[in-house]
Parts: sequence; C-alpha cells; structure tokens
Amino acid sequence: MNKFLYCVLFGCLLIGSACSSRQAISYKIKTQTNSKNIKPTDTIHVSLNTLENTKKHTFYWNDQEVNAGYIVANKTGEHYIKAVIETEKGVKEITKSIRVFAANKPKVFTYKLVNTYPHDINAYTQGLEFVGETLYESTGQYGASSLRKVDVKTGEIIQNLRLDNAYFAEGITYFDGKIIQLTWKKKLGFVYNANDLTIEKSFRYVKSPEGWGLCSDGNVLYKTDGSEKLWTIDPKTFKELESKDIVTHNTFLSKVNELEYVDGLIYANTYQFNKDVVVIIVPETGIVTGVVDFSGLKKRVTQHNRLDVFNGIAYHPKRKTFFVTGKYWDKIFEVEIFEK
Repeated sequence: MNKFLYCVLFGCLLIGSACSSRQAISYKIKTQTNSKNIKPTDTIHVSLNTLENTKKHTFYWNDQEVNAGYIVANKTGEHYIKAVIETEKGVKEITKSIRVFAANKPKVFTYKLVNTYPHDINAYTQGLEFVGETLYESTGQYGASSLRKVDVKTGEIIQNLRLDNAYFAEGITYFDGKIIQLTWKKKLGFVYNANDLTIEKSFRYVKSPEGWGLCSDGNVLYKTDGSEKLWTIDPKTFKELESKDIVTHNTFLSKVNELEYVDGLIYANTYQFNKDVVVIIVPETGIVTGVVDFSGLKKRVTQHNRLDVFNGIAYHPKRKTFFVTGKYWDKIFEVEIFEK
C-alpha cells in the first residue's frame, strides 16, 4: 500500500470515529441540592450533562413540565425527573429518580407494662385484631396457618380455622362485620364472617406483589407488601387505589409488617431481628412520625429454640391500651405507649 493511500484511509477512519462519537452522545440529567437528603420544599437545580447537538430540551417533574431549571420538592416519596431532548437525529427521553425524605426525625416513644397474659407458644403470630372483647389472631407458616378467636385473658383458643397447606397466612383486619386476611406469596386474600369464621369469598392483589400487614380506618384498608409501599385498598372491590412510600428523615422503610390503625395513625411492626420497634405512620403521606422502643419485652417470654421476632399489635379502644406479642412467644403484653 503506497503512503498516499494509507494516509487517505487513516484520515477516513479518524473522521468516521469522530462522527460516531458525536452520534453516541450520552445524555444524563444532572441535579444539585443544598442537602444530602432532599426534604419537602428543598430546591433541586436541574441541567443536562451536555447540550451538544441539542436543539431544545424540556424537563418534567412527575410528568408536569418544569418551566425553569429548578424544581421544588413538594412532597415525600420517590419521584421522577424526565428530560425530553430534541436533537438533529430526533427526540430522546431520559429519566432520573429522586427520593424526597421527611423533614423531621421521628419522635421516640416507649411503653409502660400494664398486664401480662398467656399466649400459645406454637403461634407464629402474623396479625392481631380486637372486635369488642374478642381477640382475632392470624398465624403463619405453611401447614400451620390459621385464623383464630382467642380469649386474651386466659390464652384459650375459642375457635381455630386452619388454612389449606398451600397458604402462608399474614395480616388481618376487621371491616363491616368481616375479618379480612392476607396470604404471603399467593397474591390472595380471604374474607370471613366475623361471627363464625365461615369464609365468604377470596380476592386477588393485582399491583402489590405480596401480603404483609393490613388495617382499616373504617373507610379504606391499608396494606403493606414487604417493599417501601403503603397501599390504600377499596374494602368492597379490594382494588389497590394508590400507594405511598414509607419514609423517615433519612431512609425509605421496607419490611413493614403487622398494622393497627388508631386515631388517624398507623402503628406498624417492622420485620427486624435485632430491634423490637413499632413505627407510627401518617397514612395520608407515608411519613414516619414516631418510633416506639419495645426493648425488654422479648426477655420476659420463655426462651427456646424457635423463639422469633416481635410481631403482633392490637388496640383495645375501651381500655385505650395496646396488646403486643411475637412469633412463638408464650405471652401477650398489655401496654401503654407514651413519648420519651
């Protein structure tokens, strides 16, 4: 190959490489804030990493167009910034997720022990619910799942309905004369007559992948699924209406388990092996406003090889106390909750 031809070919390769480089521009959304954890009302400054070959670009916050180069984070949870970029080659869309945390740290609460009652040591407790003076309990594990009526003062099981071995029972709640029970991975829930525990129907979860905790405010149901989501559910159709992210000042909280609705707030167990805590959630926002430290209760139960985590919370409206226990615990504790 003569020297002239070699130079021509080498020059074409360089030009082709440069053209290819220009065509392969990688657009990214850049964000800048004054704080590490973004809070509501914080300002997020938004830009692109490059404007090369860009004819026009528009930013969107959760599909709402942003007119300036900044966004005010107006509420907690996970949000999305989208950029629609017009280039010489056409229109390109890119997105970036943004997490907005609660403005304040949760308050810290503790408890006062009021009474101690016996509890079935073989119960893998998933849900507790008072209806009048009767305590309903859902227990889990494949082959041992059940729905029970329990005399809380004696620990006597008044009625015990065993579930098919295919189901791993989860949280329960009471609504309009019915006990509603979730199952873990089958995406299936059951509705029972509260008086005699006869099953009336089943329902499926469509959007939420698993069944964990369940409670009701008398109008809607609230459900968790092991993720960071708190779902609102229609109690008649059982359709998932919407979800909120469960957030504190510095984290998105997952593994939120048994739920109890009391005076506008949700009290929720968390599935943790090293901490016996209940978090207090505002259902309208998903913000955790309080954490109840239940340290010490687990030491009061019989210690054995199957002893498992703190789980199970029910509120007694007349007594204005909470009843709490754990999986394979031989005691239920009646407590009062107050701020430290």
